[in-house]
Amino acid sequence: MADMPDDGATVANSSLAERVTALMPQLEEELALLVAIPSVSAAGFPEPRQPLLDAYDFIVGLLRDAGVEVLEPLELPDTAPVIMGEIPAPDGAPTVLLYGHYDVVPAGDESKWESPPFEATERDGAIYGRGTADSKSNILVHVGALRAWGGKPPVGIKLVIEGQEEIGSALTTFPPSQPELFAADAMVIADMGSLRPGVPTLTVGLRGMAGVIVQVRTLAGPKHSGQFGGAAPDALLVLLHALATLHDENGDVAVPGLRREEWTGASYSDDSSATWPRSCRECRSSGPAASASGSGPGRRSPSPASTLSPSTRRSMPSCRTRAPSSAFGSIRRRTPQRRRRR
Repeated sequence: MADMPDDGATVANSSLAERVTALMPQLEEELALLVAIPSVSAAGFPEPRQPLLDAYDFIVGLLRDAGVEVLEPLELPDTAPVIMGEIPAPDGAPTVLLYGHYDVVPAGDESKWESPPFEATERDGAIYGRGTADSKSNILVHVGALRAWGGKPPVGIKLVIEGQEEIGSALTTFPPSQPELFAADAMVIADMGSLRPGVPTLTVGLRGMAGVIVQVRTLAGPKHSGQFGGAAPDALLVLLHALATLHDENGDVAVPGLRREEWTGASYSDDSSATWPRSCRECRSSGPAASASGSGPGRRSPSPASTLSPSTRRSMPSCRTRAPSSAFGSIRRRTPQRRRRR
C-alpha cells in the first residue's frame, strides 16, 4: 500500500470533491426532470394542485435515495405540503437545518422566452428554465451534498423544503408555535445567489424589514384639475416631496438614527452588472437615479446599512382629471444585522 500523505484533511477534501464531480451528470438530469414540473404556487393553494404535489413527491424520492428519513409532510392551512426530513447527528455533532422551496413563479409571456420555460436548456454554460435558479437547483445542491457523504454526513441534518414560498410563506409565522421541529445549531438557506457566475458565494446575513403606511390628506374631496389644478394642494405632490427628504443627493438615507457603515466586502463588478437588465444598467450609469443606491453615481457595492424604499399611490388612481385629495405611500425599511466586534 502506498504511503498516505501526512495531510489527511487534504485527502478527504480531494476525495469529496471527486465524488461531487462524479455526481454532477445525474444531478443535472434530475434538475431537468424537476424543472419540467410546472410547480407554480398561488395564494390559498388553489387548483390545479397536482404540479406542486408532483414536485413534492419527486423531491421526497430524491431525499430518500440520499439517505434522508423523510417524515410526514407538514400540512398547514391553504398551503402546499412542507417536506420535513432528518438524518440523526453523530454523537456530539451539531445539527444543520437545510431549507429550500420547490414552488416557482409563473412563466409569464412564454413568447418572450428564448427556450421553453419548463424545459431545462443549457446555453452558454448556464441552465435556463423557470425555477432552475429559484430554487430547484438549490434543492439538488442539498441532495448532491448528502449523496457525496454517502447519506452519512458528519453533522445531523434537518430538511425543510416548502412549496409556497413565492407568494407568502406560511413559515414566517408557524415555527414559533412548534420550535422543536426547527431546532438546529445552524441553518443553510438555499435560496440565494452568487456574487457573479462562477464565484461560490456564502450569504451570512440579510437585512430585516419593517414597513409603514403614510397617508396625506389635503382636501375634503378631489377637485377637478381643470378648475383647481395648481391652486388646490395636490396630496400626491405633498407626499412625493416628503418622501424625497428620506435620501440626500448621493442617495444615502438622511433619516437621523438609521445606521450606515462603510462596506469593506466584495462588490459587484462591471462585468457582473453587464448581465443586469438594460434599464437597471442605465440607471446605474447616469441621471438622478444613478445615486439611488447611495454614495454617489454608479455605486455597485452592497452596504451594511439601513435602507428605505418608498412607493406611492393615489387614493383614486382612475380619476386622472382630478387633483387628488389624499394619497398613500408605503415605506419599507431594511435593517442590517449588527456586526459582532472581536
